Amino acid sequence: MPLPPPPPPPSFLSPAPLSPPKPPIVASKGPPGALLVELNAYNGSPFNDHWSYFVRSSHDPDVGVVIEAVGDVRTGFKLQIERNYNFGLTSNPTATRIPLQWIGAEYVDEKAMLNNEASTAVDDPVCIFEECLLKIEVPKKTLNDIHETVSLALDHCCSVLCLTTKLIYS
Repeated sequence: MPLPPPPPPPSFLSPAPLSPPKPPIVASKGPPGALLVELNAYNGSPFNDHWSYFVRSSHDPDVGVVIEAVGDVRTGFKLQIERNYNFGLTSNPTATRIPLQWIGAEYVDEKAMLNNEASTAVDDPVCIFEECLLKIEVPKKTLNDIHETVSLALDHCCSVLCLTTKLIYS
């Protein structure tokens, strides 16, 4: 009796479609004094999307604090806090705003975070929540520059000769 044919080979050409994760279910109103933190995604076309945290103010859902990694792969990144950020005044609208969690009043200082309604970008935390976020390690420099060279400080020609001799005979 002949054996059945072998099964078809697995398909490695097309990856299985991934469904995006479902956002968490967050209450529409939080505890007294709590602020809502969101994850915002900006369209980065033709590159990858850009992501940031946004802490809403209690009086306007479009005004708050943006905490994001700024920089590039050549120089590295750092976390930056943009105080009193207003989505109504920006030319870079978010593609998606995902509510994540209410932050208790004991961890935030809304007045200091909003900088008395003055817009500014800073590196200094003003509350426990910001201190915790600034402890997150951001991506380091990942692009090597082809022009990076090691320069040697040489006092005179003898140093060049000695260095060359060491390199040849080592």
